[in-house]
Amino acid sequence: MNAVKSRWTAVLAITLTYGASPVMAQTGSDDTAAAALVADQVREQGIACTEPTTAGRDPSVYDDAVWLLTCADGKYRVRLVPDQAAVIETLN
Repeated sequence: MNAVKSRWTAVLAITLTYGASPVMAQTGSDDTAAAALVADQVREQGIACTEPTTAGRDPSVYDDAVWLLTCADGKYRVRLVPDQAAVIETLN
């Protein structure tokens, strides 16, 4: 399994663990793991995302895999789409 598929599998596993709930229960290790995985996808698409600190499901989106990612250098809304590039929006 290549690295991209491995990361997608891990992100999917985190998503399935917490279900489709718009509010994701976060614990320190889960939050850090999600942040690292989503940050890897963001970096693959050319955004720096240094020191990812948190990632959680976007509570405003119920049925899609949309994550709010916080890095040392910015905040991003990341919509993960299987077999496609993620849709990344920079937040203020």
